Amino acid sequence: MSHPVLFFSDVHIGAPGLSDDREREQKVIKFLEYYASNNAEIYIVGDLFEFWFEYKEVIPNKNISLLACLHRLASDGTAIHYMRGNHDLWINFFFSDELGLHVHKNATSVAIGDKRFYVTHGDGLAEQDSGYRFLKRIFTNKVNVKLYRWLHPDIGIRIAKKFSQVSRDQGAPDYAWESQYRDKALVKLAEGYDGFIMGHTHWPMHEIIAHKHYINLGDWITHFSYCEVVDDVVSLKHWPTKEIYRQPVVRSEFDHLLK
Repeated sequence: MSHPVLFFSDVHIGAPGLSDDREREQKVIKFLEYYASNNAEIYIVGDLFEFWFEYKEVIPNKNISLLACLHRLASDGTAIHYMRGNHDLWINFFFSDELGLHVHKNATSVAIGDKRFYVTHGDGLAEQDSGYRFLKRIFTNKVNVKLYRWLHPDIGIRIAKKFSQVSRDQGAPDYAWESQYRDKALVKLAEGYDGFIMGHTHWPMHEIIAHKHYINLGDWITHFSYCEVVDDVVSLKHWPTKEIYRQPVVRSEFDHLLK
């Protein structure tokens, strides 16, 4: 049997208003350790932290246990990939150079056996996200990032966390646009991908369309769901039970689009 490949997203460690931060952090650590011991390859599909910003000499000083776990597992040979989400746009060199992770700042293609999966955090895909796409260009502009670093870290990080919380409180629920995310998935599946995996909406889903997979990973705030791919078996599971969290729904009405 091939080694398992895991995908999970949207843990949002450090989110204001959540009282179980330490408990969720320990769940993630045990999850990572368990699957690392089973020779898994692991993809963190964005938003592991509520906010991440790297200064040249400073990083956020919380959740050292989780950072140490990532470093230890990567040093021991576990392949851990980190994909940038909308809450961690400012990942730079720390995750790759210090922790030893494979960092992907954009969507990526993942080959598992003879199958290919398109993997993206999912932010900016919906049509209503036009305002966010504009802001993302501003937030990731190299000049703007450099200017922001002139703020003292205690001030810069506090401002960013506050902005993140305001955005979360005022935004429409992303699962309300599920049909638009599915449309984006159908485009990639029609291009020849065997699966489309995303996070962002916090709403776990598994659909099979013309023998191909559309997966929304859910989150680690309410659902504790993740995708496991072993050989030809694609499953949306729950931690810590490791049982199927969502049985796949067969959507035959879209089959003609992929033929």
